Amino acid sequence: MSVFFWILLIVACSAVHIEGCSHGVHRSAEIIVYADRYRYHKNYHELELVRGFIEGLENATNHQVMLHLYDYNFKDLQEHFRSHPGRVSFIPQEKFIVEFINSMTWRPQPGRSHILILIVGGLDPFLFTKPKIHKLQRAGVEIFVIGSKIFRDYKLYDIVSYPPKTHLYDLLDYPSPDRALSALAQSVCRSIEVKERRAKKALLSQVRLVDGGDRCRGRVELLYNNTWGTLSDEDWDRQGADVICRQLGCGPSLEAMKGDAFGPVSGNILEKVDCTGDEHDVSECLLGAWTEPDSTRPQHSAGVSCLSSGAGNVRLVNGSGSCDGIVEVSLNNTWSRFCLWKFDIREASVVCRQMGCGPLVKIQENFGEAGLGQKTVEKTYCSGAESQISECSLSVWSSQPCLHNIHAGIVCSTAAISKVTLTDGSSTCSGKVKVFQDNKWNLVPAFEWHVEEEAVLCKQLGCGLAIERARVKEMSIRKEKDPHTDVRSIYCSGHEASLSACSSVLSKGHKCESGEAEVLCSQSGISKVRLVGGDSACSGRVEVFYNQAWGTVCDDTWDLSNAHVVCRQVGCGPAKRAPREAYFGPGSGSIWLEKLFCNGTETLIAQCGGVVSKNSLCAHSQDAGVICTGEHGVTIIKCPDM
Repeated sequence: MSVFFWILLIVACSAVHIEGCSHGVHRSAEIIVYADRYRYHKNYHELELVRGFIEGLENATNHQVMLHLYDYNFKDLQEHFRSHPGRVSFIPQEKFIVEFINSMTWRPQPGRSHILILIVGGLDPFLFTKPKIHKLQRAGVEIFVIGSKIFRDYKLYDIVSYPPKTHLYDLLDYPSPDRALSALAQSVCRSIEVKERRAKKALLSQVRLVDGGDRCRGRVELLYNNTWGTLSDEDWDRQGADVICRQLGCGPSLEAMKGDAFGPVSGNILEKVDCTGDEHDVSECLLGAWTEPDSTRPQHSAGVSCLSSGAGNVRLVNGSGSCDGIVEVSLNNTWSRFCLWKFDIREASVVCRQMGCGPLVKIQENFGEAGLGQKTVEKTYCSGAESQISECSLSVWSSQPCLHNIHAGIVCSTAAISKVTLTDGSSTCSGKVKVFQDNKWNLVPAFEWHVEEEAVLCKQLGCGLAIERARVKEMSIRKEKDPHTDVRSIYCSGHEASLSACSSVLSKGHKCESGEAEVLCSQSGISKVRLVGGDSACSGRVEVFYNQAWGTVCDDTWDLSNAHVVCRQVGCGPAKRAPREAYFGPGSGSIWLEKLFCNGTETLIAQCGGVVSKNSLCAHSQDAGVICTGEHGVTIIKCPDM
């Protein structure tokens, strides 16, 4: 059975009103609901609430949802569905949750979103086999969890996708179950729309602040579908303000202003932007409708005031050396500290990397007031792959300011990962990953190990490209004991020369519940590159020769740095543009390069990190192209005068 998008419902909920996805954005996803908590043949009320939620999700996402019900009396259930017709039908499911998840097989469908939502109620998270969950995540499935008292069990943090704040929901944090499920549905919308980020950016391409006196203060105006208009203040908040400030290259927001603070509405109106606060572009938020002014419903403009500059240098103070101490960042030319409660291992590991230290060892509590004139960074969000803290999302506000003034301190190792190797593989370019840290070899957990780390490792070992096998097969429940290691996580962007240049986290005796990280590198790299379908020899669709055949390049990570290397390799000087979305027409055959990580200085694509996929998540509608300057390398020989 192929499963593309699973939603597991295991709680009762009231009728759900969902204000979901963005207006004017096409989405593509397949949704399956697996429900198994209740004996639905005796609890028809709960069943109808589940059906109501599914219908709301269908309306919000424009997708058909398939319901899998676990029960032992399907005859009565079928009779209930016949007597209470609706759009939502069900598929009898005899497999309980663990067996169901482990029996899932999945092959990726290009251009579609794939999400698994677990709505749990008191079930031991160990029931969900982590190796299978990890494989689902690696294959492109985004995982959510909702339930009661779930934040007391931190093991669920290892199941949901990152970041937990948008993937882990506790019903007790909401006034009613329908509010919790509505928030969950909005996160589903955000996930689906990630696939459409370029279309959304084309729709909402620019933002500016006007009538505020400088570029970091004023009324919010947006270029939507090539027309400038104003953002309504109806749902305006600090999360959206932080995103606007970040996009404009300012510091974090100081205030989100309502009521025409910088003048009235001008032109058309964007009714809302719904942001988490971590986005880097307002087009990544959920977008409301773009409407003409309505005299019968007066609307007011949104305004924002930002710090004039963002994060600068970082330092560690009051420590015993250069790699430990209280974390401070230069923010608007003032040193600021980080609130401990919104500063986790990913953020801390980025600081260790920026300081030139080794892996993160631990985060420490530091009590006390910030210095005179200092602002506390209340919230920080990093993926872990950033090279410095200024690339992360920072906020200087919180609905609950830093509790007890406890600021973050860190201890970093002074020794980086010095060596890497692969064991138990069929060659020197495949096997289980081991890294040498603190004078011993350590396994690397499969949890949080991704293709970006694999691309770096394959390049470091002098092998070819990393090979991604984006397919999930049926698995049996693990019986053997989990191995232990002192290395918890490694976070790479894919551009690093070695794992030692990535951020990493140590944790003595860490249990590898998701299994051990394994890598399969190609024995050969990209040998040739050509441009096809362009107006000249220096423009066209990028095709690479790999595995004795020509194939295309996915535009998923395609940028000007990659294009520079291609143009250089074909002798056409630097790149002018890096077109995406089959600008020069779709290719045929294999899509060899799923991801490419060039820094722009390489001479050949073979010197970059990259990922080839046997089951590509890309379609030929995403083929990458280049437009080079056309400055071929020419040697000029000056002849002597005759």
